[in-house]
Amino acid sequence: MSALSRKQCSVGGRHASEKGLRQRAIASWYNRYMIKRLAIPSAMAAALCAPHALGHARFDPAKSPAPRSTNSGIKNGPCGSDPVTADAKRTWFKPGQEVTIYWDETIDHPGWFRIAFSEDGATGFDANVLKDNITDTQNTPVNYSDPTTYHKFSTKVTLPNEECDKCALQLIQYMTENPASPSLYFSCADIKISTQDPPSAATEAAAPTGLKIEVKKLP
Repeated sequence: MSALSRKQCSVGGRHASEKGLRQRAIASWYNRYMIKRLAIPSAMAAALCAPHALGHARFDPAKSPAPRSTNSGIKNGPCGSDPVTADAKRTWFKPGQEVTIYWDETIDHPGWFRIAFSEDGATGFDANVLKDNITDTQNTPVNYSDPTTYHKFSTKVTLPNEECDKCALQLIQYMTENPASPSLYFSCADIKISTQDPPSAATEAAAPTGLKIEVKKLP
């Protein structure tokens, strides 16, 4: 093979090698580009399909009255979509009784709270506000997965001086990051207002007394 032929082969081989490198580089770039494109909608889908965080405020489940739902992220008023509490599990109060209401803030937000009453447990809350503009004065860090960090609130309210079998209390949290359009979170507690005592107390009070116990000696 002549020197010219060897030079042509060498140049041709180099060009082929460079062409191969460019093709591999383009293929590598294209693969990375497609992975990113596919990853973006996947991440969006994961975010959309992920369960919503169960924050932000609710009646304290460990106190009385207990909430209808322990979910602290209810955004559809007046009480969410959970079924009402069974009659046997409702908290009983006396007409006109002053009671202490307890609630948790499970995710920290600036704003205030409102407590209202409904005679039928579903309507009329806005017309029966028991206490409004309860300032959120706590701003320590809150970890939703750690209930010991929740902000604890309480206040006293006076219940209406009337009886009702299916009434409810409502807690609203007004979040004021956007004062022009505050976000709202709802929690309700089903109660009964009666001049009578709850069935359990009445049953205990009516328990028979003066029973005689006869002990026989075995032979």
